[in-house]
Amino acid sequence: MVYRNLDEFLIRLEQSGELIRVKHPVNTDLEISAITHRVQMSKHNHALWFENVVGHNFPVITNLFGTSERMAWGLGLDTISQLSDKLKAMVGFNNLQNISFGGLVSQGMQTLNALRNAVGSNGNQSNAPVQAVQWRESPNIQKLPILRHWDKETAPNIAGATLFVGDKQVMWARAMVINTNILAVLGELDDLNITEPTPAALVLGGDPAMMWSASVPLPNDIPPHWLAGWLRNKPVPFARAVSQPINIPADAEFIIEGVLTAPLPNQFISYEFARHNGEYNREFNPMFFHITAITHRQDAVYPAFVPTPSACEFDYMVKGGEQLLLPIIKTIFPEICDFRLTDGGHNAIVSIKPRPYGYAHKIIYGIWGLGYLAFLREVVIVDESVNIYDNDAVNKAISAHVHPYRDEIRVHGLIPRGRFGVKFGVDATTKPDGLPKKHDPIIPDANPLRIASQTEQLISTNWKHYGLKK
Repeated sequence: MVYRNLDEFLIRLEQSGELIRVKHPVNTDLEISAITHRVQMSKHNHALWFENVVGHNFPVITNLFGTSERMAWGLGLDTISQLSDKLKAMVGFNNLQNISFGGLVSQGMQTLNALRNAVGSNGNQSNAPVQAVQWRESPNIQKLPILRHWDKETAPNIAGATLFVGDKQVMWARAMVINTNILAVLGELDDLNITEPTPAALVLGGDPAMMWSASVPLPNDIPPHWLAGWLRNKPVPFARAVSQPINIPADAEFIIEGVLTAPLPNQFISYEFARHNGEYNREFNPMFFHITAITHRQDAVYPAFVPTPSACEFDYMVKGGEQLLLPIIKTIFPEICDFRLTDGGHNAIVSIKPRPYGYAHKIIYGIWGLGYLAFLREVVIVDESVNIYDNDAVNKAISAHVHPYRDEIRVHGLIPRGRFGVKFGVDATTKPDGLPKKHDPIIPDANPLRIASQTEQLISTNWKHYGLKK
């Protein structure tokens, strides 16, 4: 099923019993995030529509992609695994292992052209904007119901926006509120290399395939709307922004237009925010986004991605990226059985078939040489008998089969968001007889996300009013 916009997807979710409307008044500061976290941990893991958001005129939608099924539906599929099948059908991966290097390059160019032709649009303006309301005079970002998710976060922030920078760069971004018309912005996966004022737009909502595609670590030559158009079997419609010389998706819920600028040389600012892996992160000197206009649909809803320590919707979004990467990786490394991205896409766990000692090291270095995977901070290799989706099983393999120094790789290189730092590889496969097997104990995370007791008490008191099941 192909959706034109978020409305059509929400209709399907509600008709399928996957969406619950919460009519009781709720607050953007901590409460909505805490409710969403509790629902994600329960057996009634529904998408949530908060109709009555205190102090705001827009409803908030959370947990849209909070199950594997809903994530697949958002991409027009029945199951996430069909992404691999769809890619294989277009590329013909079954025959690639017998092709020469020149043939692989040729095949890659043919695939790129096929993807470009499948969407029929390169992001050029294709129809009139559907945003019915425009705030060009004194745009105020605080009119939007932006959430503060956890009590140690410095400010309310948007945890899942598609950032269009100029005419070429598109990325999954985080935006923190500084005041009514300035945001602090950073890329969730890539770093922002802005040296001069640059037109930009933050896009919220729209077709679910486009929302997801922005979170996928794609090669630089493939913009997210190509991937979304391929999944939709029709191009993503674009329109011209009202205050900046930039093209933006026409069917989005909200468009925040502005100019990106770098911090001043002697300026030092830090912000703390929750990450999708269940921990806090401190960002120093992010880019500034100076808002010049905000547009939105007449009956807009605000889609919020809530970072939580439980299995959250971003985990299911990452699984989609895994399904696109797996056929490619298994073609290059036939010994790989399965591949999983963790920590918000910053680390990876890989299972491999039995191979002589040392192959795991080869695969670690090889993965660090593959496109976006070069930015992975950690890569862990385990035996094919280990369920890489079971963290306890992976930790058990590490404890049983890893010897420090011999089975650990520490190198300096590129890490998430294009920075330079220490990268870590672990060979947790079974070792030949005669090699030491003992490993130091695993140190747990020092600062996990926790719901404040006051917020926990608030939502417990109001739970029956939300109309949700325990």
